[in-house]
Amino acid sequence: MKVEKSVLTPKWLEIKAMYEANTNGSKEYGENFELDGELDTLTQHFVGMLGAITLKQGFDVVVEGISMNLWKERIWSLIENAGLLPNIAWKDELEDEEVEDTWNTSDDEFDYDIEKFESEAYGS
Repeated sequence: MKVEKSVLTPKWLEIKAMYEANTNGSKEYGENFELDGELDTLTQHFVGMLGAITLKQGFDVVVEGISMNLWKERIWSLIENAGLLPNIAWKDELEDEEVEDTWNTSDDEFDYDIEKFESEAYGS
């Protein structure tokens, strides 16, 4: 039985060709393709199609001979590589919270002459 490739494959090939023809190689958000531009719109529509298919047929469906997981991985990777994926909020928060650990950076901070104060401790 021949698999008919008429729903996702043509859309995917259009998106992939547009990416390959116009990428500048940057993965930084908004630095490669225009946000809300043509590629962004096409990828959003494609993701919506994947969502609708998943809701109707389940997460483990095979569409046009390709597993849903592979379709999702393909579009996710392209969106990420095209700079259309904003930074994840918790990663930004984590970066903001990173504080340089300065505890015990001084070599003499814990120098204590025990013998000098031995009499205080033992009463000798």
